Amino acid sequence: MTSPRSSLPAATPTPLPLPPAHVPLFRCQQCTLPLALTDSLVSRAFQGSSGPAILVRNACNVKEGERENKVLMSGRHVIATIRCTGCDTELGWRYFVSPDSSQKYKEGKYILEKVRASSDNAWFADDAP
Repeated sequence: MTSPRSSLPAATPTPLPLPPAHVPLFRCQQCTLPLALTDSLVSRAFQGSSGPAILVRNACNVKEGERENKVLMSGRHVIATIRCTGCDTELGWRYFVSPDSSQKYKEGKYILEKVRASSDNAWFADDAP
């Protein structure tokens, strides 16, 4: 027996509306879809799997993969890979659980790798982590 919900069409992610043109954004390097406001930046001093990365409080137009336990440079964490909803480019990951109390500030935040995200601000591309 099938549930009544099984006949409903699958939900598709809808890109969020663009903010005003003067608002600086982080964007997908591949398709330029907005990913986060530059105001959501927490730190530029992070390392992703492919090089320098940033930590942001919020992200939009991303889809999350399965949660997994992973040992990163700062220790063990529960993370999920994030991908762009526009072009399916892997962008980084989202932190869910950081067992070490000194790493709790990362929980719920997102890593965007600099080679896969760009910014409307010039310092983003030129700054070393």
